[in-house]
Amino acid sequence: MSKKTSQVYTEIIINAPKEKVWNALLDFQNYSNWNSFITKIKGNSDLGGKVEAVLFLPASLPMQFEGVICRNITNKTLAWNGYLVARWLFEPTHIFEIEEKSENEILFIHREEYKGFIIPFIKFMLPTLVGKGFKVMNQDLKKFVEEK
Repeated sequence: MSKKTSQVYTEIIINAPKEKVWNALLDFQNYSNWNSFITKIKGNSDLGGKVEAVLFLPASLPMQFEGVICRNITNKTLAWNGYLVARWLFEPTHIFEIEEKSENEILFIHREEYKGFIIPFIKFMLPTLVGKGFKVMNQDLKKFVEEK
């Protein structure tokens, strides 16, 4: 990662097969039933596909964003790029990663990488604001796939 890139990183152990977690992540229509962070997402999860989502940062109003799928490796990685106003200003890459620990246990990594002019001025806020939302979603995903 270059000096101009910052990131927020979270992880959680989930007791479920990687396929079950992957299917939950790709089932955009069902997000509102289990996900209190990304409450709505629609679009195409194929490489190059466009997505639109609504997310709730803790203690904040809902935020809408659009992105383009930049990574889709089955049962392993789903990521999309987005931007705010212009790429040079604020460009996040939202990433879900699945690392299989055993047949019924995975490490779910939920992170976001940031580039852009504004990053040095806001990077101190990102772990608190965005990181809390990621942790909420991680817990929601864990509960959803372990109970299903």
